[in-house]
Amino acid sequence: MRRLRFIERAALWTGQVGRRAVAATFDVSISHVTSDFHRYREMAPRNLSYDVAEKCFRPTASFKPLFETEDPADILSTIAASVTLPNQDRCRLLGFTPSVDVAQALPVAIDQALLVSICRGITVGAALEINYQSMATPEANKRLFAPHALIFTGQRWLVRGWDGRHQAYRDLALARVLSAGATRELGEDLPRDDKWHDRATLEISLIDGMSSGQVDVTAREFGMRREPDGSFAVRIQPRKAMIPYVLDHLRLRPTDHASQAAPIRLRNYDDIREFDRPSAAG
Repeated sequence: MRRLRFIERAALWTGQVGRRAVAATFDVSISHVTSDFHRYREMAPRNLSYDVAEKCFRPTASFKPLFETEDPADILSTIAASVTLPNQDRCRLLGFTPSVDVAQALPVAIDQALLVSICRGITVGAALEINYQSMATPEANKRLFAPHALIFTGQRWLVRGWDGRHQAYRDLALARVLSAGATRELGEDLPRDDKWHDRATLEISLIDGMSSGQVDVTAREFGMRREPDGSFAVRIQPRKAMIPYVLDHLRLRPTDHASQAAPIRLRNYDDIREFDRPSAAG
């Protein structure tokens, strides 16, 4: 089934797919791949035609995806997420390997043993005795911390969990965790992490002062739809705990407008202000 999906994806997104490419990608024989093409053409007889000169199959004018119609936004997200994979693995995942790069985040300085301890703590739901260097205190301090999720902000890796020192759920920078002791039972039932499990709606619209052409192309760029009042908007629903990082990434706070590169704004900031950092909310 993975090879059949590969055949369809490669044909759709590159305009051609050959037996040798499929065989090399999946480490199977040409005879196996020949059977795959035969099966695919039985399932979708009008999708592929054989190019004798180039010895490959091409999508026909009546090509219609057999498995699913994929959202271009999802495909682009997959392309971006697969950029660090070996070429063969990317090809298996995508069906094609376009040249692509992404803006790199700075590397996080964390050793394997520490990350293993945190991931195991998340998996089994146990607490860790950690030594953490906060920017709010001059010296590192020890605390009981029950991790339950990892967060990547686009720039930094954080771990979210119950902080025994503050008796609340906190996000800690991975690189500031200096050590993590053996896991142990908390001895108490933790409260529900509402900000992690619940979501809030961000209503993103366009700034004023753009021409009609600029409005149309920007609305398309950010996936916005026309509202009943004629304006354009898109709604996303991040976890409440992720809202500060989304606002950081997209520069959507009211104080960001003067220096914002993208011509978009958050029109319901007052509704989600309580989930932003107090220092950022003003």
